[in-house]
Amino acid sequence: MITVNVCGHDSHHPNPCNIEHRPGLPDYLVLLIKQEAWVELDGIRYAVHPNALICFPPDTYIHYGCDVIGYNDDWIHFLPDEEDADFLASLALPLNRIVYPFDFHKLSEYVRMMSDCYHSASVHKESVLDSFMHIFLYSLQESLEKPEADNGIRKYYPDFSGLRTQIYNDPAAARTVPELADSLCLSLSYFQHLYRQFFGISCRQDMIQARLKLAKYYLRNSSMSISGLADFCGYENDLHFMRQFKKFTGLTPSEYRNQFPCP
Repeated sequence: MITVNVCGHDSHHPNPCNIEHRPGLPDYLVLLIKQEAWVELDGIRYAVHPNALICFPPDTYIHYGCDVIGYNDDWIHFLPDEEDADFLASLALPLNRIVYPFDFHKLSEYVRMMSDCYHSASVHKESVLDSFMHIFLYSLQESLEKPEADNGIRKYYPDFSGLRTQIYNDPAAARTVPELADSLCLSLSYFQHLYRQFFGISCRQDMIQARLKLAKYYLRNSSMSISGLADFCGYENDLHFMRQFKKFTGLTPSEYRNQFPCP
């Protein structure tokens, strides 16, 4: 079994951060980095770009951070038993290295599901997390082994992946799909085709989901007014926000907030 000791999804740091674990940690630490950052490896400081992944093995010196506000990552602390230690070794995943997985966003989604499970009251939590970790590790291996070119479109993936990270890091920013297509020097129709092929959702729908995800977080964790939240999430008015929120969630913002205890 692989035990997930703790994990987190979309962990935002409100200040520049400098995180150090000396001499190390008793378990594996996987970081999925979504913002410009840095990491120290073998005494050398390296720049890390969004959509990077680093896996630190147990008892390894760890030092990473971000010099500006807004660092964001997913993270998993896990430890395999003896049998799954052999499984992990068989995957030959890179350790103490900065890598850029092809399917970064799919891996991040697995961490989100793991985090939801970890914080749930499920009686099957340990087994479910063990299954998720196996899926995550298999997917990571496949993502690192994918060829750079497939049907001539994979060369576009890094740009699209970076663009999607920007959308989710700053959902409230004013963007239009034509402007995003222009930023990659692609026609609107080809941009839309590639976006859906890469991520399984249209760019416009993804921008909406990013805003709603931000709104849900603050509805659960703050007392911000609905009007203030609408503006904070990039909506022109609170009526548009409330209509869109109910369309996609089936609940009004107030109904959604009432499902959770006051922060």
